[in-house]
Amino acid sequence: MKKTTIAAIDEFVTLVGGKTWTKVARACTGKWRGTYDHSIVIDGRHRLFVTNGMTYFEERIREWSAAIRRFRTEKEEYLRVLRRQSELDNIKAQEEGLKHVEVLDVGILSPETTDHWYYFKPYVLLEVGDVTYKFMESYLSQVLFDGTMEKWLSKYDKPVYTAACVVNPDFIFGNVRFNSRDGMYRIPTVESACSALDVKNLYRPR
Repeated sequence: MKKTTIAAIDEFVTLVGGKTWTKVARACTGKWRGTYDHSIVIDGRHRLFVTNGMTYFEERIREWSAAIRRFRTEKEEYLRVLRRQSELDNIKAQEEGLKHVEVLDVGILSPETTDHWYYFKPYVLLEVGDVTYKFMESYLSQVLFDGTMEKWLSKYDKPVYTAACVVNPDFIFGNVRFNSRDGMYRIPTVESACSALDVKNLYRPR
């Protein structure tokens, strides 16, 4: 690798609190045969897919570093906006007899996750009734990553609806109904992974 690429990876790994890294490549199959997926493994534990091919590898790493810096700079503003909007959600939830939501924090890294896919994924730490967990919804994660929260706020112009695959919703967040106990829409841990399995078994046709 080029020295600039190594420096970019060093910088990113330092930003996420890592100590060591290794670059790995995996040969693709099917229509992608002949190309390679390139990833980095941080501290021998978290594997992050970077790019297919090396053309934009360094660029992607630098984009990640920029996203982390931007997130940390704007974090307090994100919290302010999320808390203000959750107040609107709670008004609607009360009308529907659903639970109160409190936004406790917002973050971008989850070193404790059991799934490397979610290690570097923006989330909102929610308290829903007596349940506290890292809420993760793909569109919200993307706007937090990009620094484009105004796109997420436009959802409040639409009627409340229930998120895909959610059964028996018990709270509203982002103008959308979710279930705090079904194991979905969250950064997975050992506990939440078990909860998700229980839900699948519960609704499996007999």
